[in-house]
Amino acid sequence: MIQEKIKDLLEKNIIQEEQASQLQAIYSGKLVSVFYELRTLLYLGVMLFTAGVGIIIYLNIGSIGHIISIIGLSLATIACFIFAFLKGKPFSESKVEHALPYLDYIVLLGALLLVAVLGYLQFQFELLNQYLGVSSLFSAIIFFFIAYRFDHIGVLSLGITALAAFFGISTSPIAWHSYDFFTVAPLVNVSIIFGLALIALAFLLNKYEIKSHFTFTYYHFGLLLIFIAGLSGLFNKDSAGWFTLLLYSSVGLGIYLSRQTNSLLFFVYSIVVAYIVTTYWISDTDFFEAIWFLYFMFSCGGLIFFIITARKIFKRKV
Repeated sequence: MIQEKIKDLLEKNIIQEEQASQLQAIYSGKLVSVFYELRTLLYLGVMLFTAGVGIIIYLNIGSIGHIISIIGLSLATIACFIFAFLKGKPFSESKVEHALPYLDYIVLLGALLLVAVLGYLQFQFELLNQYLGVSSLFSAIIFFFIAYRFDHIGVLSLGITALAAFFGISTSPIAWHSYDFFTVAPLVNVSIIFGLALIALAFLLNKYEIKSHFTFTYYHFGLLLIFIAGLSGLFNKDSAGWFTLLLYSSVGLGIYLSRQTNSLLFFVYSIVVAYIVTTYWISDTDFFEAIWFLYFMFSCGGLIFFIITARKIFKRKV
């Protein structure tokens, strides 16, 4: 069937012989794209390299010396950014396609090495103890500059994370396990405000078409912060009513953003959060165990069916 369509296009002079040959090779399976596989390997290589540098320094710290290690890391960081400035294209408000396919990985490597340098200074010399907030803000400014200058979404994520740390929004697996995550009321409120600010900033930047392809990343971080902080506040029964209203409003916002960005991921976040909030309030009622069993059976099944059905609506699967 495909071969006949290609032949028909060729006969109507819509495509050339060379194009027809390429299409036939693709549809026959002779040509297979390995674009995403190569990108994954390159990103993995950058991560393994930075991890390996840290391990080598840790194992040989006595022989290498702290100062030499920091100088070496700093020179490597500077070299990455000098190369990026020399080989990268100028700044543009729209999406930039660099001439060198591996430039993105050089920029990411430089950003991760910068994190290693700052972490090293803090861990070994404790130089930033009194200036952790300033250090986080400085890192955020640098990462945002790099992200916009070289059009790098990965570094933008680092910038948002550093900015969140500046406002005191941070966690760890230990804090999560011990339920210390978002247990302080002011931190919950700060997280919600910060999440809303990210979404508002993304909306404005998208409106003026400044790096519109960054919008999804801003929305993603903003929604996650609002949902996680809102759920943490909900489980603190002192303000459950307020956080319920906030979460249901955020669910509406998430569904709206999912339609704006054609993102199934935002839609799934919103539906799951709505289900959690609804189940939380239903759990306070005096239902019999049999009714609870039926509720969970039908609600979970309905939730899965609803999400699967929604996949047909959204073009963007993330």
